[in-house]
Amino acid sequence: MVKLRRNESKYKRLSRIYYNRMFPRRQDAMRVAWSVAAGVFIGIWPTIGVAIILTVAFCALFRLPKVPGIVSSFVANPLTQFGFFYPTGYMLGCKIVHPEAIKFDFLEEFQGLSFKNFTTVIGHLWNDAADHLLAFMIGITIVAAIGGAIFFFLAYFIVSYRKKKWIEAKTGYIHNLIAEDEVLIKEAHKGKKPMMHIYPFKALRPVNPAEAETISALPYDVMNRAEAKAMAEGLPHSYLRVTRAELELPDSVDAYDPKVYAHARENLDKMIEDGVIAFDQKPCLYVYRQTMNGREQYGLVCCVPAADYFNGTIKKHELTRADKEEDRLRHVLATNANTGPVFLTYRDNGQFDIFGAVTKRKPVYDFVSKGDGFGHTVWIIDDDAEIEAIRKSFESVPVSYIADGHHRSAAGARAASYRAEQNPKNTGDEEYNRYLAILFPSTQLKILDYNRVLKDLNGRTPEQLMEEMKLVFDIEELPSMQSPAKQNQVNFYMGGKWYACTFKDKFLKNLGPVDSLDVALLQKLILKPLFDIDDPRTSKRIDFVGGIRGLGELVKRVDSGECACAFAMYPTTLDQLMSIADAGEIMPPKSTWFEPKLRDGLLVHTLD
Repeated sequence: MVKLRRNESKYKRLSRIYYNRMFPRRQDAMRVAWSVAAGVFIGIWPTIGVAIILTVAFCALFRLPKVPGIVSSFVANPLTQFGFFYPTGYMLGCKIVHPEAIKFDFLEEFQGLSFKNFTTVIGHLWNDAADHLLAFMIGITIVAAIGGAIFFFLAYFIVSYRKKKWIEAKTGYIHNLIAEDEVLIKEAHKGKKPMMHIYPFKALRPVNPAEAETISALPYDVMNRAEAKAMAEGLPHSYLRVTRAELELPDSVDAYDPKVYAHARENLDKMIEDGVIAFDQKPCLYVYRQTMNGREQYGLVCCVPAADYFNGTIKKHELTRADKEEDRLRHVLATNANTGPVFLTYRDNGQFDIFGAVTKRKPVYDFVSKGDGFGHTVWIIDDDAEIEAIRKSFESVPVSYIADGHHRSAAGARAASYRAEQNPKNTGDEEYNRYLAILFPSTQLKILDYNRVLKDLNGRTPEQLMEEMKLVFDIEELPSMQSPAKQNQVNFYMGGKWYACTFKDKFLKNLGPVDSLDVALLQKLILKPLFDIDDPRTSKRIDFVGGIRGLGELVKRVDSGECACAFAMYPTTLDQLMSIADAGEIMPPKSTWFEPKLRDGLLVHTLD
């Protein structure tokens, strides 16, 4: 909540505004620091009159936020430049260059300066005082560099601290609300048998099936801003213009700026007004088939109640980040829609046999996406009796599991809770009490490997690293590149060679569901003790490569010198995922990679 400061003085208010603009808490600290350093350096250097233009150009060239740089350039102004920076630079330069004394009356030359003698005076100065000019330029460059460096570190630490405190506050707020809701909902469900609840909905979807491919888009979080802009180029109705609306705004606008969410709503409304997308006439269920390399998986598209998320009927296995959760929450509330589904799975007990029969009919959408070659097919279930039979069948399924989309699920549930709080007459049956999901039987899903690449060997030689790894693994050199053959085996690549590394038996005894994961064992026994990586989510010395890229990507990154070595992981299984969720535990980061990705925009759920 923004606090009003009605009695705040004008100068204090302006100081606060400049402080917030120079050290914005929602932007990347490193990028802000470079922007501030550039602004200070350019401002101190003799660039009077063009400092702001040069700062903007520099920030645009290197894709840095422009506002912090522009504000910081005002550190150098006529008072500080002529009163401190220029004299200091000149004196420092004189200590280095040792220029000869000026042999003419400097002030008299300038007092007599006119259009007639301009060339003569400048020539006189250049010939008889060039070493003084050189001393000034060297000195002021050093002063500007020192000033830029000081402000670089100052900006980095201030922004990092502000961002940390802001995220902590948001996290605490969200977790407190969730805890309160969980208590209330659990009390309301005491003594009731757990069961899944699914609902039909009026999907907002592409009107012309031929445009389904170009309208729908990959999920918002699998690409960066530049990639999203490139993907949406030439596609005026791409859903990326809704899910990543910042691609249509200047780069200086932060991705979390309120303008982004407002623009997303504008784009969604315009697509409806233009007749590109429209609502179904009645609530329906939908079947969504994905095809990848000849393998098919079928999911039921429906809505699930937010209450099931809070009471544990929808089970989680990952922690969410407060900033990402808030981003999706603001997006849902601004657009009044779940533009992308949550990927859920469940233990099938005959439910697929009921909705799977739908696939014998003609689909409403059927296309292969050009970017990855994956197939996407959608069927509509609009018969009331059929819908009711499917709903009833899922009542025998006690729980579902979030396979992918923890932030979407949290945001969908939070948005429902927010809307319910705003309506004193809320009954729980309103459309906003639910969010969009796709339910896939666990027997049809396949988790891909999520591999690790290390930027360096942490001061060790390859020989030293191998000797220390032999204390943890039974190691065997492989004749060629290959994936691990079994669980508890990690394949290692370094120096052009592949090795099969199997964890020694003594490390595999008395392990819980989480500790038995290969990613957890690697983190505990190798990454932390040998590479000093305490938190793989924040460490700059490790990167992750999804299995969809293949082992060739690991070889490429190591052989190029970008990385020092790589670990190819055996995929986490769905049974492990569900066991961990059942135990109420959390998986290590980057444990699972699901492909193919669900398309946003094929079927959208609106809250009203």
